[in-house]
Parts: sequence; C-alpha cells; structure tokens
Amino acid sequence: MRFAGQTAIVTGAGRGMGRSVAIGLAAEGANVVVADVDQNAAADTVAEIQGAKGQAMSVVIDVSKVDDVRRLFQTAIEAFGGVDILVNNAGIGIPKPLLDYTEADWDKQLGVNLKGMFFATQEAARVMIPKRRGKIVNFASTAAFVSSSTPETAYDISKGGVRQLTISVAAELAPHHINVNAVAPGTIMTELTLKVLDTEEKMARASAKIPMGRLGKPEDMVGPVLFLCSDEADYVTGHTLVVDGGWLLF
Repeated sequence: MRFAGQTAIVTGAGRGMGRSVAIGLAAEGANVVVADVDQNAAADTVAEIQGAKGQAMSVVIDVSKVDDVRRLFQTAIEAFGGVDILVNNAGIGIPKPLLDYTEADWDKQLGVNLKGMFFATQEAARVMIPKRRGKIVNFASTAAFVSSSTPETAYDISKGGVRQLTISVAAELAPHHINVNAVAPGTIMTELTLKVLDTEEKMARASAKIPMGRLGKPEDMVGPVLFLCSDEADYVTGHTLVVDGGWLLF
C-alpha cells in the first residue's frame, strides 16, 4: 500500500485517464478526492472506489474557476486533514482550424488546460511547502512535443504550456522537497479521442502510426502516474514521461 495515509486530489477523475488513476491511487491506500465538472461521473468513480473498500469523496468543480479550485483544496483538507498528492488531469480539446478559432474558444481551452492547472498547483504548494514534501503530476500530451495531426493549435499550445509549467514549478519547489513531473499520453482511448477518431478508417490510421500496434488504454497511464507519485520517484523532478507506445519515435 504505497499511499496509505496519504490524500490525493485527481482532477477530471470522472472518466477516462483520471478515473483510472484515481482508482489506482485508492487501490494503493490513498484517500482520493475525485474532482470533476460532471457530478454523476464523479459519483460513479467514488462508488467504484468505495465498492473496492477504498476511501474517496467527490467535489464538483470547474477547474477554470479559481474560486472552485480553492474550494476543492479546502474541502479536501477539511475531510482528510491535508493534501499529499495532486494529479492535474482535467483537460479538454476544441479542435478547430486556426482561422475559425474564437476568443471564447481560446479562453475555454487555455482556461481548463493551463489556467486551472496553474492555480491548482499553486494551492497544492501552499499545503505542501510547510510539510516539506509532496508530489504533483501534470497531464501534458505528445502535443507538447509535436503538432497534433488534426488542426488544434490552441490545444497544442496549452499542452506545451503544461510541459513548461512542470519544468518551472519543479525548479521553484525542489528546495521544499516537492516533486513536480508530467506524463505525456499519446493516443489514448478516451471520450476526447473518440470525438476525433470517429470512423474505423481514422482509428486504423492512428493505430498504424504506433510502433506497439495499438492505441493506449486509460489503464496504461496508471503505472507511470503512480510511480511519479511514489517515494520511488523522490529524485525525479521536472520530467515529462512520454507514454505513447512509441509514437514519437518517428
């Protein structure tokens, strides 16, 4: 039980990769705060964790709203006494060509993917610095390294920002013994991905580009994230771990 007695917040934990990570942390003994904009999805994740005798609670928030983020941390502290782990997973994609993007699209895309992560990290630091320990794991993407195959420049910018946020915050918090790292998923079978790969032809084309011959599953992210949250990664910080089946090799 690597995380017994620890409290973890996972944003966007109602479905997909966040859900799998939340369940994985709970299975290793963590008290998990499931944060999501979708109340029913968050409740489903909590129910699955509790059904396996784990400890979890849900908090409904919009991570792009700073007041919601602060309420999330206050709720976690009131319920479990502190926060030891933050997994910044919440994210959205608004795939549109550059010339079609509106200011509202931009604000929503960056608000969820980057602004929300920044202020959640800030709140985590407020809790972790006095304890001189903590783990923060951010969800970037292979789009933090290369352009997406579909036109979604603003999404790519947001994920590049996540990678740099990870580097900069890791440097600032390292003297406080707080580890800040990121994971960069490749093509993972989530609702977000299925909106883009919406035909068998698109699915086959995406799979053909991956040396391991298959798309990723949300469960593929659990091991990498839990490693970065664990004591085994105490000397790892500022790193972005790519989990893509080899897609970036070519």
